[in-house]
Amino acid sequence: MPNHSSNRAIILLILCALPALPALSGCVPLGVIAAKMPPPTILPKYQLGGQTVGVMVWADQGVLIDWPSLQLDVANSVQKLLAASKDKEMKGATFPVQPASIVRWQQDHPESEGSPVTMIAPRLGVSRLIYIEVENFATRSDLTVDLYRGLATATVKVFEVKDGKADVGFAENGVRAAFPPKAPREGVPNAGDEKIYYGTVAGLSAEVGKIFLRHEEEE
Repeated sequence: MPNHSSNRAIILLILCALPALPALSGCVPLGVIAAKMPPPTILPKYQLGGQTVGVMVWADQGVLIDWPSLQLDVANSVQKLLAASKDKEMKGATFPVQPASIVRWQQDHPESEGSPVTMIAPRLGVSRLIYIEVENFATRSDLTVDLYRGLATATVKVFEVKDGKADVGFAENGVRAAFPPKAPREGVPNAGDEKIYYGTVAGLSAEVGKIFLRHEEEE
């Protein structure tokens, strides 16, 4: 005859031990697991794969007086970032026109300042023109000129060129970068305009790159 009392005792012992099993097996709380997981990957908002791509940067003359190489520096930085990408969304994208050639074209055609970009894009020999309009660029704090804080804001558009005509295929306003990224609003001392300038250019280029490249979600 089976010993029912003994069986019940064994079952009760197993049930009592179940809550302790996760700890015994090396399990960790779900919150800890979630904290260790990598942040989600954000997909590009616009894909450039298979296209010939150019980068044009516009900036107000007041900005260019202080930073005459801004157009070239931003365009170079953005193009290098995109050209180096291995994302599948960038597969087959080529950059046949160097930023220096586009900046030279802008300088040789000052009348283009008053022309819509839809009229300019077909003349540059690319099927996609990334047009970056820098609306604000500074290396000093807006609270005091004695402290440094880089800040840039821009509008980014993509002009799609086909059969000699260009249309806006994508636009995003308020692309913003600050350098140092976590600096207080009042800025930091002893940084120097040159260091802040190049840091802000790199930061703005990275923000533009996020439109076209995969990247991790910011915490």
